[in-house]
Amino acid sequence: MKSGYGVVHKIQALDKQDHTDDLIRRMRTVSHGDTVDIDFSRAGKMYPNGVVPFAAAVDFYRSAGYSFSTSNMPPNVERTHVMHPMQVADYVKHQTRLTHNVWQYRDESEAQTLADLYIEALVDQIRCEAGVVDSLNWCLYEVMDNVFQHSRAQCGYVMMQVHKHQRLCAITVADTGIGIQKSLLLSSPDGKVDKSRLRQAHTAIDEAIKQGVTSKGNLNQGNGLFGLQRAVEINGGELRITSGRGRWTNGPDASTTELSRPVLDPDMHQATTVDWQLDCSTPVRIEDALGRYRIGSDFLESIETPEGHHRVAVVDLEDSLGSRVKGEEVRTRLLNYIGAGAQYLVLDFSGVGVVSSSFADEVLGKLAVELGELEFRRRVFVDAASPTNRSLIERAIALRLVTGL
Repeated sequence: MKSGYGVVHKIQALDKQDHTDDLIRRMRTVSHGDTVDIDFSRAGKMYPNGVVPFAAAVDFYRSAGYSFSTSNMPPNVERTHVMHPMQVADYVKHQTRLTHNVWQYRDESEAQTLADLYIEALVDQIRCEAGVVDSLNWCLYEVMDNVFQHSRAQCGYVMMQVHKHQRLCAITVADTGIGIQKSLLLSSPDGKVDKSRLRQAHTAIDEAIKQGVTSKGNLNQGNGLFGLQRAVEINGGELRITSGRGRWTNGPDASTTELSRPVLDPDMHQATTVDWQLDCSTPVRIEDALGRYRIGSDFLESIETPEGHHRVAVVDLEDSLGSRVKGEEVRTRLLNYIGAGAQYLVLDFSGVGVVSSSFADEVLGKLAVELGELEFRRRVFVDAASPTNRSLIERAIALRLVTGL
């Protein structure tokens, strides 16, 4: 539809890949010089699997010289940054919203930064069962890095939503590169690829998921999508991959190649979207996902001491010390350390001023209730606390044990 100022494209929702397909169809009717107005007046659900590929497509068309405007954008849509993805350089800790909005990353370093920040956000907001954090920690960067290893895209896009009460995590990674099918077709002769499986886009995706398959020959172990698929399968979550005209899923919907499905550019920009959900209440082990034995937890390495116990420097949490809300995040992180296998946690209060009663209660008082007093005393230790802080902590624990959660 055209208006006095260009082409109007109305958005009903951004909760699946199909809405990006609709945009691509609309852009086929647009002439250079026209401004495409994205009308969000009827926009409903906003999920990563709809928001991220849409944001990537808008950026692609902008780089090709098209112009966009927006109208009737409600606050919940604006907060996703779907029309102008966040930049990693603009992130400010405790000020910038990290989850529930789209980020663009331009190199492997930015991918690693975002992956690390997402893991921190997850462990602060959702209590995760054993292995969930390590599995996500490994798979997330691998999938994000695929953008630079295989797609020939200049950047990638990512969004994570955390659903605290349901204990669910949803993530989507997208790029506007050459797509999985073409990446494998152009792979080096020594790549471990069954060429007969590359005739259709969805079977090419299935081939890419196999352990060891890579478009980089022997330079890459090819375990990114394989490890993700296995981790999601063990966890009971959902995984969907859309690349070019192929759709692949681990769910009940059939994987298929849709020859009529629109793509940005059949030659060099077929685009790929990887979308998955993890149930943080269901354990999963990355060693099971990868089919090999593995010792220890990457998640715990940052707090492990040479003596083999795990030490948390409370001074590093100083921004949280006066806040009950932030205290809840600290408690969740401590529970995740224990869930990941930490037998003993030493909370080092060196250099910490006076903590608030609300923080002591929210973190240590409630932690004692959740673990039970005997288990808490056996596994959680306070070290180097001033007499004032130790008194505040013990009083908070005693009161909370009487009142319960």
